[in-house]
This record gives sequence, C-alpha cells and structure tokens, in this order.
Amino acid sequence: MPTVTLAPVDDAVLADLTRVAVADAAADEVTPPLTSDGQWSAERVAWFEGYHRACRAGLPGSRREAVWAVLVDGSPQGAARLQLTDAAGVLEVGIWLTRSARGRGVSVAALGLLLDEAEALGADAVVADTAVTNVPAQAALRRLGFTLDAAEVEGRVRARVDVVAVRG
Repeated sequence: MPTVTLAPVDDAVLADLTRVAVADAAADEVTPPLTSDGQWSAERVAWFEGYHRACRAGLPGSRREAVWAVLVDGSPQGAARLQLTDAAGVLEVGIWLTRSARGRGVSVAALGLLLDEAEALGADAVVADTAVTNVPAQAALRRLGFTLDAAEVEGRVRARVDVVAVRG
C-alpha cells in the first residue's frame, strides 16, 4: 500500500499536478467539458490551473471549496476537495486520480483524509456524487461508511456519511 497524504496546492505543487493530469488523466475526468473533443487543450489547462488557484482561499473563498493535491509516496497523483453545500454542516467531497494511481487503495486513503479534514472543519456530514457507472468510486464510498442512494438521478449516484458515525 502506498503512502497517501494531502498537500496544499501551491505553485510548485500545481505545476506538478498539471503535468500529471495532462499526462495521466482524461481531461473530462478533471475539468468540465470545455472542448467538444474531450482532449487536453490550452483552454483546459488554463481552467485547471485557475480553478486550483481560486480554491486556495478555502471554504470562505468565492468558490466555497478547499482543494488538496493527493500525494502518493510524495508525488502528486490527483486532487481532492471539500465544498460547502446549501445544507448547514454538510460538505461535498470530490476526488480525481491519475490512471496509474487507481486500483491501489489511494482513493479510500485520500477520502479518509478528507473525512478527517471535514471533521476538523466542524462538518456534521459529507456527501458525494458520482456516475452510476463509476463502480470503483461507489465501492470506495461504501468502504468508508457512506450510504448510497438506491435511486439514481440522471445517471448519478449520491452518497452520504455522518462524520460522527465514521469518527465516532
């Protein structure tokens, strides 16, 4: 099992994160669908870097999100986020990983670290949203105690965990 940690996304980490995203992740997994061909482009890289810079302000910032690089054995291999929701005390979690980091327990470890961050931030619950086809993400969420909605909406599955229940 690799060592998984979270790190703030300063300029040096962002440069490495951008490099691994472009080299080892599909653009549509990491950015909104900014181009019709689904490929990395200057526009997508600019969005990616701008997004991470905007999230440096954390939950109080204009994006209402905090983002960390997911480090695998000290090297950036993805990013993880917590975002305020409209429900008091509830944060939304999100994560993406490079292809080479997948299938090694990295997502479970990183999501566990995000639950620790959520608890430190005073959250009562954490929610997630993933594609109904993303079976590995659903398995990771279940492993961490999330309850998944049985009713999918528009190809999405929503999940929730009470932070106290997990960390209890």
